[in-house]
Amino acid sequence: MNFPRIYAITDRRTAGLDDHAEIARRLFAVGVRLLQVRDKELSDRALLAAVEKVAAHASAVGASVLVNDRADLARLASVGVHLGEEDLPGAFARRLLAPGVLLGLSTHDAEAARRAFEDGIADYVAFGPVFESPTKRIRPGRGLDELARVAAGKRRPLVAIGGITPGRLDAVFDAGADAAAMIGGLLAEGRIEENARQALDVGRRRDLAGRVYLVGFMGSGKTAIGRRIAERLGAAFVDLDAEIERTSGRTVRALFESSGEAAFRQRETAFLEGTVSLPRAIVATGGGCYAREENRRTIGRLGTAVFLDVPFATLLARLAGKTDRPLFQTPDQARRLAAEREPFYRMAPIHVQLEGESVDKSADRVLIALDEFRGIAL
Repeated sequence: MNFPRIYAITDRRTAGLDDHAEIARRLFAVGVRLLQVRDKELSDRALLAAVEKVAAHASAVGASVLVNDRADLARLASVGVHLGEEDLPGAFARRLLAPGVLLGLSTHDAEAARRAFEDGIADYVAFGPVFESPTKRIRPGRGLDELARVAAGKRRPLVAIGGITPGRLDAVFDAGADAAAMIGGLLAEGRIEENARQALDVGRRRDLAGRVYLVGFMGSGKTAIGRRIAERLGAAFVDLDAEIERTSGRTVRALFESSGEAAFRQRETAFLEGTVSLPRAIVATGGGCYAREENRRTIGRLGTAVFLDVPFATLLARLAGKTDRPLFQTPDQARRLAAEREPFYRMAPIHVQLEGESVDKSADRVLIALDEFRGIAL
């Protein structure tokens, strides 16, 4: 199991929202794929309705949902359950649950964690509070050293919990936790998307290896989206066309006009090969780059291609008035060229459908697709 690094727990008061489903929807939209519904105040009927609504949102994106404490409600909603040390024993809860859902256990000291790992009932073991929790002040923080001791004996995913913020995630992961359960760190001040992006990107930065190549037709946003993703992941960003222009001292259009397309494509292929020198990079390719078999082989050897699939009407609106695209002559000609290249774009292992949304939302979609490609969604 490739366990998601970020484990969200809903809390209506912290989020400033009265609807668990709305909290979940916003978290899922930016890439959270593991979420626990926790509420000690709702009636059984209202809590079941809330969990079922969250589960419906989760099903649409392939996320996993658990409910805190209540194995009975988990069974009715066909979701997982997270149990505390005083809740129904895990072995009994497992008999109630629907097949294939998650069961997690909370522990608060190294000995309890050791027992939880050894009995093999739980899919993951949570340990904490690592730091003093602003939402649950029952126990003092156990600290990173104790977390590391627990991690040394783990036999399945270890989830750290308690007072974890995006700024503390690297330390928690360095101590050996596989995931971090977060409430305030994700929901504070209602900045759900912003907080969640920061947290998710910490994990993505740790997991990113190799190179990601954005492919697609001119105007699909490869440069803008690629630059934003690189910023978020702390990776190098390369725009192949811009690098060719910088090193030659001439625009792409001028190079086409003076040397022809064939010469430009040879130069493009050489620059593509040169990205091997970058261990971690986001690369925006030219619109015709992936149409060449040689380039597709190079990208497949060096990294992962992501096709940014944007409706042609949106592309046309973006290209209107542009004079720097040597192969854009008329809308009809561009439509034919896009149709010729599309079968090659669709050879990319990752396909992201974009609808002209903001750069941040487009970047979210690409990053989520990369997460899913690496098997992070449960």
